[in-house]
Amino acid sequence: MGTHLKQFTVLLFLIFTFNQAILAQNEIRIDMNDPIRIDAPELLNLNFDLSTGGLPVVDGLETFNVIRSDREHPENAEGLGYTYQHHPDIAVWHGRMYVGWNSCERDEDVWPSRELISSSVNGRDWTKPAEMFPQGISTALRMYFYLAPNGRMLIIAGLRKNHDKLNERTKGPLVVRELRNDHTLGDVFTLRAPSEPVPGQPNLYSLSRDNGFIKACRMLLADKVFLQQQDYGNLLDPAARMKWNDPANWTGDPALQKSAGSFGKALCFFTRKDGAIVGIGKGRWVTVSSDKGKTWSQPVQPMTLISGNGKVWCQKTSDGRYAIIYNPDLSRRWPLVIMTGDDGITFSGPKALHGDLPVQRYEGLNKNVGLSYHRGLSKWNNDGSWIDDNLWLVYSLNKEDINVIHIPLPKH
Repeated sequence: MGTHLKQFTVLLFLIFTFNQAILAQNEIRIDMNDPIRIDAPELLNLNFDLSTGGLPVVDGLETFNVIRSDREHPENAEGLGYTYQHHPDIAVWHGRMYVGWNSCERDEDVWPSRELISSSVNGRDWTKPAEMFPQGISTALRMYFYLAPNGRMLIIAGLRKNHDKLNERTKGPLVVRELRNDHTLGDVFTLRAPSEPVPGQPNLYSLSRDNGFIKACRMLLADKVFLQQQDYGNLLDPAARMKWNDPANWTGDPALQKSAGSFGKALCFFTRKDGAIVGIGKGRWVTVSSDKGKTWSQPVQPMTLISGNGKVWCQKTSDGRYAIIYNPDLSRRWPLVIMTGDDGITFSGPKALHGDLPVQRYEGLNKNVGLSYHRGLSKWNNDGSWIDDNLWLVYSLNKEDINVIHIPLPKH
């Protein structure tokens, strides 16, 4: 009996040692030099058979629909029955919340498409979508709203040059109009002209009779960090872009230099507690500026930030803390997770921002299932006139509906 007990004890020890080795392989190893650090062991064991990954949903979360695609009853949607809704942005202006987005007939970035806008006085009830710009003039961007330092709110979009399928690397020209204090839209102008004029191109903004509008447009064009949110810095002249938009400027082994070409998609910028500006993009690339955006560190991919082709959004919250929101997987667009932190560097406490995902209703090119293109409020799209201090976010659901979510801030 003693021999059997000794053998059983040895077996238990071996099992324990083996389990500890497995845990050591799977543990989150935080590199203290990384500019973003995710301290969330819960993300190691996500159950992707569940839309939430098995994470708890944020307490008190509210979701409101801005537009629900309806090909069969377009009068209940955006009027034309288009079923591809994506690239949303959100803003607050004079007590109203605004959402702008791109609407395509069926497929991503394929004509016919148009940019739409809707507004709400409470975040719950949204006006029927209206054209942001006349159809045929504009194309999708990552962002549409710009609060200029002189107090003017501008709306921008890409200038459509033709009906070809859009290519993010060829974008550059812009159209602009003002969102006035009385919530009406001003005249349409060209903000950034193409190298060759296109048919129907609006007049250049400098021909406006409103000097305040002209000044706001010039402020926008001078705001390099704002414009760098568009993929690869293509809304800036080559000399004004981040040096890292050119893979030839990267240092490192051949594999790193090869992957450098993926940097610069859907960048989100925020200012962390120590005053540095942080940029986070698709592919989990992170870069930091300590001189207000003049120069940037060579981008890195933090070990603990697991994300793929989905967007990462990070912002300071009204309680002086920080929130990071993303899909913690290399390919899936679910779950959409929020974590918080005190300094804009380390984040923990993951929770899901939705419940069950509905079935995708319509087919289309590049229609990912899940929650995509999420964006929140920042200094560029928020005049501070909203009615509460909680976090508001917009996203595209299954790339066919646009929703906003009201996220109560965690209690401490």
